[in-house]
Amino acid sequence: MEQKDHVKKALDKFKEYNAKKHYLVGFDGFVDEIIHVVNKRNNPDEYQRIKDIPAFSERIASVAGLSANIELVPIQTKLGGNGPIMANAILEQGHDVSYIGALGKHFVHPIFRDFADRCREVVSLTEPGYTDALEFYDGKIMLGKMNNLVEVSFENLLKKKKKEEVAALLKEVDFIAFTNWTMLSNLNSIIEAFSEMISKLEKKPKVFLDLADPKKRTNEDIMGVLKLISQIPAQTILGMNMSESTIISLVLGIKEDDILDRAIEIREKLGISGVLIHPVNGAAIAHEKESLWMEGPYTKEPKLTTGAGDNFNAGFCNGWVAGFDPGQCLAMGVCTSGFYVRNGKSPTRDELRDFMEKWLNADLGQV
Repeated sequence: MEQKDHVKKALDKFKEYNAKKHYLVGFDGFVDEIIHVVNKRNNPDEYQRIKDIPAFSERIASVAGLSANIELVPIQTKLGGNGPIMANAILEQGHDVSYIGALGKHFVHPIFRDFADRCREVVSLTEPGYTDALEFYDGKIMLGKMNNLVEVSFENLLKKKKKEEVAALLKEVDFIAFTNWTMLSNLNSIIEAFSEMISKLEKKPKVFLDLADPKKRTNEDIMGVLKLISQIPAQTILGMNMSESTIISLVLGIKEDDILDRAIEIREKLGISGVLIHPVNGAAIAHEKESLWMEGPYTKEPKLTTGAGDNFNAGFCNGWVAGFDPGQCLAMGVCTSGFYVRNGKSPTRDELRDFMEKWLNADLGQV
């Protein structure tokens, strides 16, 4: 089937889809400051950005053994973290969200208040982390301060919500997303406890996991969480970007460079329902139903890239929960991300339908 057919079928189904589902998303929370890095300052009001990561790395490397003054221009302070950004994108699609994570210890941090008010339920375990997100046209560098996030654990969750109440929530939801495992050193305790509870449910929620950049975790840690993922007693999809897929491949002993073939091998090794790999120009899904690659609506000059992967995940999972085929879920994912990087916000259902329509009318070219 041609890519355009997957996109068209996804749009046709999406035009008729108006259901509201209940999602449980967690478990991080960050206050993100979006920052431009200055190359040249023209005058007090105007500057030229360092456009890409190689140019930034060259600037830093050129002053090794010396010193440098690099100007940072704060552009925006916004809610951040893989969980909140993904959950916010799901809310924009009209679904219910219960959120567990790090939005404030004694009260919800002001940056999350609007988000928390829109959720069906919020359980906050600790203070959020803080991120300086250096934005470039070819990606971003996330400088995180996350010492509070060690408190995200099942033990601390039970201080806020009884075990029977957690079990009742899992019975009610259609979908669970575990995000940002890398920065949550005690997230395994929640995955293990939830897996045990899910095993006792007659109707099991779909489960999605995004490890986030696991480079700083040991191979032993990574193998440990991959084992836990393989044992989740529900339909489970693991999502990752290109860099993350390389790390997972190395840990699993996979040497495949082709993105789709790599996704297929990872899925076979883990024995789960699906594996997603999404570089900036498209995405691959290896699924028990079908496996395919889809080019995305790429733009050379995105307005905002921080959160693009989380919006892709939200779009894909919205299609998955709706019962769409894997290729149609990919179309939902790449278009949700494509809208986000151009507009700096997550699309509503109408905005996403309109974007998909325009992309089809452009014959999957530039939108």
